[in-house]
Amino acid sequence: MNKNKLLSGFLVMSLAFGSLAIGSASALTPVGTSMIARVTGATPSGETMPNPNHTNTNYDVGGTDLGIVWDKGGGQYFVAFGDTNNAAGNWTRSNVLAISSDTNLADGLSFSTMIQDTPGHAKEILSSQKVNNVEMTVIPTAGVTVGSRHYIHYMSVNHWGDPGRWYTNYSGIAYSDDNGQTWTKSSTARWNNNTTTWDNKFQMAAFLKDSGFVYMYATPNGRFGDVYLARVPENGMLNIGDYRYWDGNGWNANQASASPVAIGVAGEMSVAYNTYFKRYLMTYLNEDRQAIVIRDAPTPIGPWSGEKILVPGNFTGLGQYNAFMHPLSNSGPDLYFIMSTWYPDYNTHLMKATLTADMLGDNIISDPSFETQTATPVMAPWYVTGEGGIDRNLGFARTGQDNGYVRNGSGWNAIKQRIAVQPNTNYTLKGWIRTSANNTEGYFGARLVNDGPVIGETKFGNLPGYTELTVPFNSGNNSVVELYAGLWANGDTWLQVDDVSVTKGNNLVGHAGFESQPTSGLTSPWYANGNAGVDRNLGFAHTGANNAFARYDSGWNAIKQEVFVEPNANYTLTAWVKTSANNNDGYFGARLLNGGPILNETKFLSLPNYTQLTVTFNSGNNHSVEIYAGMWATGDTWIQADDFSLTKN
Repeated sequence: MNKNKLLSGFLVMSLAFGSLAIGSASALTPVGTSMIARVTGATPSGETMPNPNHTNTNYDVGGTDLGIVWDKGGGQYFVAFGDTNNAAGNWTRSNVLAISSDTNLADGLSFSTMIQDTPGHAKEILSSQKVNNVEMTVIPTAGVTVGSRHYIHYMSVNHWGDPGRWYTNYSGIAYSDDNGQTWTKSSTARWNNNTTTWDNKFQMAAFLKDSGFVYMYATPNGRFGDVYLARVPENGMLNIGDYRYWDGNGWNANQASASPVAIGVAGEMSVAYNTYFKRYLMTYLNEDRQAIVIRDAPTPIGPWSGEKILVPGNFTGLGQYNAFMHPLSNSGPDLYFIMSTWYPDYNTHLMKATLTADMLGDNIISDPSFETQTATPVMAPWYVTGEGGIDRNLGFARTGQDNGYVRNGSGWNAIKQRIAVQPNTNYTLKGWIRTSANNTEGYFGARLVNDGPVIGETKFGNLPGYTELTVPFNSGNNSVVELYAGLWANGDTWLQVDDVSVTKGNNLVGHAGFESQPTSGLTSPWYANGNAGVDRNLGFAHTGANNAFARYDSGWNAIKQEVFVEPNANYTLTAWVKTSANNNDGYFGARLLNGGPILNETKFLSLPNYTQLTVTFNSGNNHSVEIYAGMWATGDTWIQADDFSLTKN
């Protein structure tokens, strides 16, 4: 073991050899990443790849980046680019836009045209002042089409900072009603940045159109933030008040409540839904890992898998970034995406990888077995306290080639990793650890970030062989936690760790027992129809201190929650319910959102004592459903409900 290596987290997932229960939905790993063709710029001397667009001569685009692709309808695709140089290499435009009808990406991505202001000159579609520390540039970050109207999310850059860092005035939505020829920046659909702390969460975005909503995944300015989520009905794109922000359990009108759905370091993001695998995909540049990575998830809110490397940092040697997925990839295993390179060839390229189902299930740990550490010059996403590092191909690993370790003569030494979690939710942490003979005070667990309070851990002493440790924990009111394996050294003391995993509990209902509801009024993720709320510490609960209720003398009164599901899957919903003696028209079940068509329900009459009700249903083609318990009141009628559960069969 090399004493001078550093490592920072060690959540281990046992692959084919471990006892870890694999998630029911297969996760994905990219293989065979290759460069297919040049998208923009001139063909350099000696390059043999196809260059179908020759943008330097056809549109005076000698260099540009990004390449955000979205379906504009009618069998065509928009492709939006960022800061653009002319054929002579001078920066002349903040952005340009292409149109493509190409459906065969195997030999490259051809443009039908670019939006032009004069023949042969690609037009700047979103103006910028081009004044440093005022508005240096305006750059597209996402695009989507709803009906015949096209939308671009853009950022107004105040100034550039150190590599990977820039600072924005605001982000906003622009729209076009004339097939992309002219664009109008909405004066109201904007997310203003704090120009002192530069920390607004919604400055760069990725759009995903899904089930009547546009989901907006977002990061702060630059490449070093976490990933947040908002959504808006398709017809409300320009109404800032219609956006709702994911707070970890439900949708909140206050954007300050937004909690991470995935841990950064994240920049230039793309999100899509792949119907072939029935998984959501997220790509971005992780600057710390110096790699373009991909995550996947069964639902738009997650849980997002750990990062897998899509394009390693040394792939081109040109400083590559972004992986904007082409919509033609959304129905099969072949993933086509546009990647940018920085220097000396500032341009974009069409890439291809093949997605394969892996055995990582729903493990939300990145690099759980430390195998990608051989390909990265830094230890991200792992970090270390004290002394630690990676044993690279030294024969100490439990599986594969590599493992993490800590080793020192004194003090606290640990490897650790931050993960995004759903608040008040159960998780299971597992990992395989072995130690030196003199270890007496090792700890494996989860806590708040920055070595904060412990929320679950197990102590271990001497472990002469790799031993699987398991720590169940509840996330409490937290959306980010830190996982760790460490020891208090007393003389030369060490531990090795491998195959770490964290998986979310099976119950998909948030605040299932109402213990985390802060007031007597229902709060996210629960909502009311009619008159409903929470009995807090009144002695009415089935378990714990709190339960929900609905009570009134007329009409429909219910509690409800939107729960994200996988399409065409079978689920079982249960809850404990009791009622007033006069209840004769109660219903418990699942339906589409906003009181939509019922998927299945059971009717209940008077239930003088808590009685467990059960409903099974198939989700159909839906990504989320509404669960409910309610009654039609006739006179003073009430129900009480507690301990909900929704699990995939």
